Amino acid sequence: MSPQTTRTDHAETLLATTTVGTDLLNAHLEHLAAGSERLAMAPISERIRLVEAVRQNVMRVSREWVESSARVKQAEPTHHLRSEEILSGPVVTARYLRLLRRTLEEISRSGRPRLEGRLRRGADGRLLVPVAPVRGLFDRLAFMGFGALARMRSGITPATLPLYTARSYQQPATDHHPRVTLVLGAGNISSVPVLDACDRIFARGEAVLLKLHPLHEPLQAIFEKLLGPLIEYGCLRIITGDAETGRNAVAHPTVDSIHITGGVDTYNAIVWGEPGPEQDERRRLNRPLLQKPISAELGNVSPWIVLPGRYSRREFDYQAENVAASVINNAGCNCVATRVLLTWRGWSERQRFVERVGEVLETSPPRDAWYPGARQRYREFTGLAGDDPQLVARLVRDVDPESGSPFFGREPFTCVLAEVGLEAATAEEFGRRAVEFCNNTLWGTLSATLTVPSSHRRGRAARSRLDQLVASLRYGMVGINQWVGLNYALASPPWGGHPDSTLADVQSGNTRVHNTFLLDGVDQVVLNGPLTSFPRPAWFPSHRNPEPLSWALLDLYDQPGWKSFWRLIRCI
Repeated sequence: MSPQTTRTDHAETLLATTTVGTDLLNAHLEHLAAGSERLAMAPISERIRLVEAVRQNVMRVSREWVESSARVKQAEPTHHLRSEEILSGPVVTARYLRLLRRTLEEISRSGRPRLEGRLRRGADGRLLVPVAPVRGLFDRLAFMGFGALARMRSGITPATLPLYTARSYQQPATDHHPRVTLVLGAGNISSVPVLDACDRIFARGEAVLLKLHPLHEPLQAIFEKLLGPLIEYGCLRIITGDAETGRNAVAHPTVDSIHITGGVDTYNAIVWGEPGPEQDERRRLNRPLLQKPISAELGNVSPWIVLPGRYSRREFDYQAENVAASVINNAGCNCVATRVLLTWRGWSERQRFVERVGEVLETSPPRDAWYPGARQRYREFTGLAGDDPQLVARLVRDVDPESGSPFFGREPFTCVLAEVGLEAATAEEFGRRAVEFCNNTLWGTLSATLTVPSSHRRGRAARSRLDQLVASLRYGMVGINQWVGLNYALASPPWGGHPDSTLADVQSGNTRVHNTFLLDGVDQVVLNGPLTSFPRPAWFPSHRNPEPLSWALLDLYDQPGWKSFWRLIRCI
């Protein structure tokens, strides 16, 4: 049996799970119904105790967690792959829980979390709220020059912002109604189901039936250890199972609401029914099959816009690897993986930049096609046979912007990238055309990233023009000079798509998660970063010591202090 066949059969085996029996499902939900009443009346001190109890479990299960999740993705995990699993699993979970505990403690003392830094106004007049860096975790040293701002919706002012902060905790305990939510976990990132469950329990006060994706079935026992305090309290149960299990849970009368992180096709099947004439008719009549509230965090065809200008050689090479790393990470199976690289045809450095991106992609170690359907989609989007045991990341160059390419309308969810050159008379016109292309041609509203030359940030007028350009992007998250995926690892920035989605056209979703400051009314989160950083991010292919660095970062978030920070520095 070839390695390729072994990995394919492995994925199919993971998906071939059984249906959870009706009696067991009923028992879980009966238990959660009682637990939801207890949670609804729980004082904030009890929630703080639970958060801390889960946080202390992260280190206890971290090694087993990483080993198990890495083996799902590669038969022989490399240091880089293990580093990715550390960062996207235990590290982000430890950071999230520490920041969430701090928020709950501040709410207990003063009614609301303490925001970081000063409020300001964007070029469009809307309020900008700083959400990163945060104090106490050495962010200003570990992420030097990085910061994130939440652009609030029109009409929210400094005076009214408290009304949009920790709103669920401003209600009297008697107004907290018991609620059971079904959380359908994604299969690509191991911390997603954990954080989604914690968000529902602690930020919204809902008991959770967590259904893991079949790929995460090997992690069930680990997650039950990690989240044991919540299971013991009665506000969480964890199940696996096939699609029939999911359908039964969605329809169960004890389930009050649903949250899904995953694909738009799954969302549409839940809301409107299976694809076909009946779904089409329900959509036409606006009569959804689902009669329960549903929140969703879905995917995106994520663009990366390179604004033309003068870059140093170091900046040029860093940004090319930056783009490539966002494709290579997790074998391209991220909802914010870059799918379309937008360049100006009039830029003298265009060809050299595109070639450098392609070189980084094609010389990086290949990855197992671990996610179901990845190999088939690789063949479809690249036109290559894709018969090797592992897949090499590929760049498809000079895709016609008028072609209606499949790159524009759906996620490849594998390690491929399209480059699109746009015609424009000037560099300024290119920026406007790039925004129009992203907003009107590419599917989704989750994230976009821009590479911006230093000249675009010198002086108030230049910064104002850049902010207006960013604000005009109809995306829930925008990165400037750094991959927007970092927002996930930071945990404090609200994560989610642009808020203009509807039930019928959900795009990249209709909710925000993580969000440890518990902000409502967020329109867009802007991650600002330098054109180069030292050290290079651990997910860059050129990083020489990614795994020890990632474990050191976990130690820092477990025990923040100078001793832990210096251990991190020694790994650079």
